[in-house]
Amino acid sequence: MLGEFRRVLEAVSYEAPAIPVVSTLTGARATAEELASPEYWMRHVRESVRFADAVSTLRDQGADVFLEIGPGGVLTALGRENAPDAEFVPALRGDRSETLALATAVGSLHVLGVAVDWSQLTAGGAYVDLPTYAFRRQRFWPTLAKAPSGDVAGTVDARFWAAVADGDLGELADELAVSPDDPIGAVLPRLSSWRREQAENSAADGWRYRVTWLPVSEPTAALSGTWLVVSRDGTGEESVAAALSKHGARVLPVRTGGAVDRDSLTARVATDEPVAGVLSLYALDPELPSGGLAATLALVQALGDTGLAAKLWCATRGGVATGGSDTPASPDQAMVWGLGRVVGLEHPERWGGLVDLPGTLDERTGARLAGVLSGAQDEDQVALRAGGVFGRRLVPVSSGRAGDWDPTGTVLVTGGTGALGAHVARWLVAKGAEHLLLTSRRGPDAEGAEELRAELTALGARVTIAACDAADRDALAELLASVPAEFPLTAVVHAAGVLDDGVLSALTPDRLHAVLRPKVDAAVNLDELTRDRDLSAFVMFSSVSGTFGAAGQGNYAAANAFLDALAERRVAAGLPATAVAWGPWGGGGMVEGQLGDHLRRRGLAPMAPERAVAALDRSIRQGAPTALVADVDWDVFAPAFTTVRPSPLLRELAGAQRAPAAAEAAMPLDLAARLATLSGP
Repeated sequence: MLGEFRRVLEAVSYEAPAIPVVSTLTGARATAEELASPEYWMRHVRESVRFADAVSTLRDQGADVFLEIGPGGVLTALGRENAPDAEFVPALRGDRSETLALATAVGSLHVLGVAVDWSQLTAGGAYVDLPTYAFRRQRFWPTLAKAPSGDVAGTVDARFWAAVADGDLGELADELAVSPDDPIGAVLPRLSSWRREQAENSAADGWRYRVTWLPVSEPTAALSGTWLVVSRDGTGEESVAAALSKHGARVLPVRTGGAVDRDSLTARVATDEPVAGVLSLYALDPELPSGGLAATLALVQALGDTGLAAKLWCATRGGVATGGSDTPASPDQAMVWGLGRVVGLEHPERWGGLVDLPGTLDERTGARLAGVLSGAQDEDQVALRAGGVFGRRLVPVSSGRAGDWDPTGTVLVTGGTGALGAHVARWLVAKGAEHLLLTSRRGPDAEGAEELRAELTALGARVTIAACDAADRDALAELLASVPAEFPLTAVVHAAGVLDDGVLSALTPDRLHAVLRPKVDAAVNLDELTRDRDLSAFVMFSSVSGTFGAAGQGNYAAANAFLDALAERRVAAGLPATAVAWGPWGGGGMVEGQLGDHLRRRGLAPMAPERAVAALDRSIRQGAPTALVADVDWDVFAPAFTTVRPSPLLRELAGAQRAPAAAEAAMPLDLAARLATLSGP
């Protein structure tokens, strides 16, 4: 074909190129004379294609973006092999439409910094406004860490403690330039032990948090519209209604009478007029059992059944204690707080919050109440006091010096044959407990009970495993009377509990009672029946569900909130008490399987039992009535927890404060849980 090809080449005209051309015949920039010569094109059709050389020439001249104009991406792939540090963009792709491929190519050039004339690409198109909602953004630009400071003191300290940890007296003596015969040899073992203990304490303290109350700014917003104030017979209504009316609300009292079941309340709260808000006073009524817990649950269900979208607030009086000057919290009313936290997660669109009232609602605190109910501050767990408004917050526990606690005599462990009870029993034996009294509903017939007895006995302890329902006061009293005189009861660990999870709309009074009985009734019996005993510790296993709330665990959250308040009341009375709100445990327990996987995705990793009991030991020895112990990945937990609604509870935790872009990027981690909390529409 060369002869025919030459005749064509000699028949056409040539012009100098308007833009530079790098030749794949020579691998160098082509001259105008070369490109106008038929000989050049004759060679071009016969000789090797020096594509790699051409790319290298362009790279040497500063080209770092290559656009392939052709029917596919073959040259793009070849180019990336020859210049992996450059960018190659194909204008067309064989596996997609020309429109999509071209738009993608132009977009790629744009983000690479190449100027693009968009009007040519979009000729004839229409411009539209940006969406009115905020974009979900994710930041990809790296954040540079600070360069190492070269801290000489830190390097020296690390070298010293490394020598101590190795326990090598000769090495340490050389490091300090002293003789091994000097007194340092006597202190080295204790120094090494102390260092190890501090590391273990620091690791355990990293899992420990506590609830505190901090002053928040005075709310000044007024109310508007109609507010339903719900009570059984008007208890607590007068001063509250007066405060709301004075600050802009039209108050409509709803007195439900003794029928506080779901169906009766649905009929009572139904109204044709628009409602701005609902305030429940059930917890203020001493005639309602359990702090009005069941009535509050029925009210939540009734408001949902009527389709009333107004936000519900629940008031207590003494449901929480904000500090040393406060009277101890009422455990019964505290259960309403536990339930309310779950309402906020399951029904965020119609939940206002929880507000604890002072003994007297004077003019100033009445104004504060109206301001809180307005929702202007986003505070949803608030205590009103004469000194101001306090918001509930979670903070890390400071690593202070702990006292000593070595159990002696008999230690009673409820739920002692379960997975958590077994871990606790082993720890108690290691601490020196002489006699363990382990109880459960099945006692010796519980799975693994005899194996546990044999294990603990081999460790040197005396072990009694008894079938006892601690919620049965008479049965518990009989059990306590059986404690041998030579091993008097010195400590109680209440670890028993059951789960009966279900969303609030599906809970019934029976399902409430089934969970409260082994937790709450048993704790009350243990508290009352051991007050005449000289106890050194009274430990109750609570749960993070009572601290944070947990969707699907309204009954369990309420029960655990009771335990936290009971511990505070005991300590205020001069009695020992420690309520630990546990995150999920590893090594068995109630959070294995799917529930454990769900919690892990939410940022709550199962805790190694050894470190969990170390944190328990620290909590008992530091003497605070309550603590939260959990291995929380705040980068995961905080965004997932606050996706449903903002949570001022976490505002004091540095680890929970993330950049908005990072927080939004983490949102889809548990889509099923997010969707489950939303209303139908």
